[in-house]
Amino acid sequence: MRRLRTSLWWCGVAGLVLASVIGCNEPDIRPQTALLERPYRYSDHDWARVLQGYLRNGLVDYDGLAAHPEDLNRYYALVSVTGPTSTPDQFPGRAAATAFWINAYNAMVLKVVLAHYPTKSVYDVSLPRLETEYTFRVDRRICTLGGVEQAMLDASGNDVRTLLATSRAALGTPLLWPEPIRAGTLDGQLAAAAARALDDPRIMRIDPTTHSIYVWQHILKRQSDFEEYWRSRRRASAGRLLDALAEMASPKTRRALLAAAGYMFRPIRFDLTLNGAQRKVQVP
Repeated sequence: MRRLRTSLWWCGVAGLVLASVIGCNEPDIRPQTALLERPYRYSDHDWARVLQGYLRNGLVDYDGLAAHPEDLNRYYALVSVTGPTSTPDQFPGRAAATAFWINAYNAMVLKVVLAHYPTKSVYDVSLPRLETEYTFRVDRRICTLGGVEQAMLDASGNDVRTLLATSRAALGTPLLWPEPIRAGTLDGQLAAAAARALDDPRIMRIDPTTHSIYVWQHILKRQSDFEEYWRSRRRASAGRLLDALAEMASPKTRRALLAAAGYMFRPIRFDLTLNGAQRKVQVP
C-alpha cells in the first residue's frame, strides 16, 4: 500500500506540473462531475453499459459511442471522485484496487479518442503523446495515463498481465476486454486477457525463418517487470522473458514459444490504426 501511495503521489505531482503547462488546452480531459449524484459510490455499471453497447469482438463502435457518450462520461466522472486512496472503504484489498485502475485506464483511453473523433489514429505526431501528455482526474488526483499504469502495477503487486488487459486505442495493442474487470474474477480475467493478447499476431508473432520472436514494443519496454513477475510466481532466482510469456500464453502458443527457445526478441511493427469496429470514417 505504501508503494501505491508513493506512485500516486508522483502521479499527482507530474499531473499538476503538466497541467500548469497546458492550462485548459485539449490534452486536459476534464470530468463532468455534475452528472453524478451524491454521495459518490463507485460502481462499474456505466462502464459495463459502454462495453455491452459499443464493443464488437474487442473493437469499439466509435460512431455509436460518439453519438451517445453519456455512460462513458458518467463513468469517467465517477472514477475522478472515487478510488483506492480517496475512498478506500469502497476498494478493500489489492484485487479491488487493481480492477479499478484497469477499468479507469481503458475508459480514459476512450475519452481521448472521442476528443479527436473522427480520426484514423490517436498516434499522429501532431497530437499529444497518449501515455504522457494527456491529463485526467482519477482518484481525486490529476494524472497521466502513464501514472495510472504505474498505479495499476503497484496495486496488483506488479502483475504484468494487467498490461495485457489494457487497450490503447490501436490495433497494435491488446483488444478491449468485453466486460468490466472485477475483484472477484480478477485472476481468471487477467489470465484470459493475457492469453488472448499473446495469441494475436499483432501482439506476438514467431518467425522461424529469422529465428525471431516479434512482440508488442511495450512488452520489451517492461521486460524486466515480466521477468520479475515470473521469478516471483515461481520463487526462482532467475527467469527469462520467454518463460514469463510462455506461462501466460494459451497451450498452443506456449508450445510454439518453448520450441522457439534461443530466438531473438524483436519489436513488432506497431499497427497504429484506430481499434474501431467500423472502418467508414471520413477524416477532414
